[in-house]
Amino acid sequence: MTKTKYMMSGGLAFSEQKDLEKLHKLSLEGWHVRSFSFLGYTLEKGECADYVYSIDYRTLENTDEEYFELFKDAGWSLVDSAGDIHLFRAAPNTKPIYTDRDTTIEKYKNQVKPLQLASLILVPSTIISWMFTQQAFGIIHTISFILALLFTVITIPLLWTALTAFGNQWKAENKNGFVIATKLIPAIAVLIAIFALLQSDLKAVQIVAAAVIGATVFVAFISLLMSLYHLIKVRKA
Repeated sequence: MTKTKYMMSGGLAFSEQKDLEKLHKLSLEGWHVRSFSFLGYTLEKGECADYVYSIDYRTLENTDEEYFELFKDAGWSLVDSAGDIHLFRAAPNTKPIYTDRDTTIEKYKNQVKPLQLASLILVPSTIISWMFTQQAFGIIHTISFILALLFTVITIPLLWTALTAFGNQWKAENKNGFVIATKLIPAIAVLIAIFALLQSDLKAVQIVAAAVIGATVFVAFISLLMSLYHLIKVRKA
């Protein structure tokens, strides 16, 4: 019976490189990626091998064999794809998938696109759902309130992920001012939410503010937890 285990991802926008370094170390122990999703990786036990991993972000039309052939010819084998995210592996010292600034920028632009699209859908939906909640009564109010709260809890982590992905792109473009802004915005959002929570008498504003604080703190906690996890694993190795 094949042995398998699961490795949680720290979030590709937040810790892509840490994930790939950990997968490399696990390959030396005989654990190799069988499949993956944006939440983590399923590994299976095999013979010890030295694999390095790399991720690419690209929307493909049906099955784009030419795209995968280019990587194969360069020494990179496809491990698995999850939507627009493609995981490859190769032997050490294989020429990196991205070798210059322009291709690196293109990679992160491809990472941003689906997050940007999802944000453009969810942000207006969240705002509209809260506006509708203020006008509704009875059971309709209860349903719309639950829906608005659900949208809020989903949208805030998504926005933070999109903001981090934009930060990765701007870092590759050497736009350091924008990179600093992406790190400050979540903290500013929490401060504004705390102020609104303390000063506003409107119940809806208080609920939204509490949701913003809760979702932001949750994402920060998960990010910190994953950073500590990777740090402990590196020290053990």
